This record gives sequence, structure tokens and C-alpha cells, in this order.
Amino acid sequence: MKKLVSNLVRLQELDTRLNQLELQRGDLPTLIEHLTTDLEEKRSIASELKEKMSKLQSDRKMFEKEVEASKELLKKYEDQLYRVKNNKEYDAISLEIDTKKVEIENLESKIIQTLEDEDELKKEATELSGEIKKLEEQLKENRIELEEINQHTKTEEAKLIGQRNEILKELDDRYARQYERIRRANGGRAVAAISRGSCGNCYSVLPPQRIVEIRRTDRLNFCEHCGVILVWTEG
Repeated sequence: MKKLVSNLVRLQELDTRLNQLELQRGDLPTLIEHLTTDLEEKRSIASELKEKMSKLQSDRKMFEKEVEASKELLKKYEDQLYRVKNNKEYDAISLEIDTKKVEIENLESKIIQTLEDEDELKKEATELSGEIKKLEEQLKENRIELEEINQHTKTEEAKLIGQRNEILKELDDRYARQYERIRRANGGRAVAAISRGSCGNCYSVLPPQRIVEIRRTDRLNFCEHCGVILVWTEG
């Protein structure tokens, strides 16, 4: 049992140091993740804007061709108007002329609308481009900062993880699971030493008899208030 307690104490020491190394990274990993997601979304929107502008340009070219074709027909009808032989032909051609004029007017309105829509999309794309550039710069800076921290900590972290894995090999699975469960419930702390007659985690005062039992180290003892494994490390 003493070996088990010793391993749990050492495991807690390793996890505490690993947590300290993790804290050096601060919120950089989360920030980088959020920036990456935001950047991907904005790039996707920029791509959609580009596709919309391309569609507007394609539509405008189509409308312009239709205007040209309609104007040619209009000229043809207007020329024919001077060669008609009766009122029936005159009325029929006049109707075609009026129809073509309306058609051309509608097409020209569509052309103007595509130009206005494209201008709006260009403004959006310009603003979005600036936002994307800022995100890229911020993401680059944060990645460099995180990499610098990782360079300083990775050797120690790898060593600690190796030592942690060696201890876990010696632990019975049920104790390892119990340790992890308690650690998750107490913000990273599963083992706490008695300090001045109190639990080293929640600082609840322990009865003298309870301390005597913990000092024997003949079984695992748990804090009745916070649930951590209590150990005696003084003397």
C-alpha cells in the first residue's frame, strides 16, 4: 500500500507540473482555434462573393448581347415601317417596335442593376479582405508565440509524460481510473498532503484520530469534504 500511495503522490507531482507547463500556453491554443475557424468562415464568404460577382458579370454580358440583338431587330422593324403597304402591316410592325423598345429598356435596367449589385459586392469584398488580412497576421503572431513556448517546454513535457506513463504501468487499472476521476472532479488535484492538520486541497480540519489513520498508510484515505486522496508527507 505504501508503494501505491508513493506512486499516487508522484503521479500528482508530475500532473501538477504538466498543468503548470500547460498554463504557460495560456489561452493561445483556444485563441488559435477560434481564429482559424473565423478565418476559414471569412475565406468561405470571400469565395462566395467572388462567385456572385462572376455570375453578375456573366449575366451582364448576356444582357448586353441581348440588347445588341434587340437593337438590330428594332432597326430592322423601323426600316420595314417605311415600306409597309397597308395599315395591318403598319400596326403589326409598330407593335413589334414597341415590344422591342420595352424589351431593350428592361434589359438595360437589368444591366444597371448588375453594375450596382457588383459595386456593393466589391465593397463587401474589400472590407472582408481587410478583415482576413488582420486575422492572418494575428494568427501568425499567435502561432509563433505558441511555438516559442512549446520549444521551451517540449523537452521537459516529454520527460514528464514518460515518467507518468511508467507510473501508470505499475498502477492497477482501478486505482488509475479512481485517480483520474478524482482529479477531474477537483480541477486537476487528486492527491493532497495534510497541512497543519487540514486537507491540503479544501483546507477542512481533520480530527487527530483521522490523521493518525492516514499516517499509517495501510489503506487509501479520502477527504470527506472534497474527495481527494489524503497522504502524510511530513517527517
